[in-house]
Amino acid sequence: MSRSVVQINLIVSDLERTRDFFGVLGWELLAMGERAARFSGDDLVVAFHLPSFAQAWNEAYAGATGGSAVIDVGCDSADDVDATFAALVTAGGRARQVPADTFGDRYAIVEDPDGNLIGLKAHLP
Repeated sequence: MSRSVVQINLIVSDLERTRDFFGVLGWELLAMGERAARFSGDDLVVAFHLPSFAQAWNEAYAGATGGSAVIDVGCDSADDVDATFAALVTAGGRARQVPADTFGDRYAIVEDPDGNLIGLKAHLP
């Protein structure tokens, strides 16, 4: 039996800054109390937790934010990848992979202010 991914939890240090940053993608983050927020899209939830909340549900949490996983976000076109990349960098993100054409896609990576990696991807015609 195959199991679906239903939620991704990202640890962040500042929920307001996170709301502003991911708002560039059009994500409306809904509060989950004072220590967490979530974005629901289609069948997947992306949850953003402050370290104090992460410790409540993950005894092994060691206090770090960010990581090596990349969460890919679909864009409408190559131009949309470029524009979204620029907007996220302006909003405080760090360019990790400038937009480039690879494997039939336009692709870029931006690191959010907490070190989480966000991929921007659009299939090339």
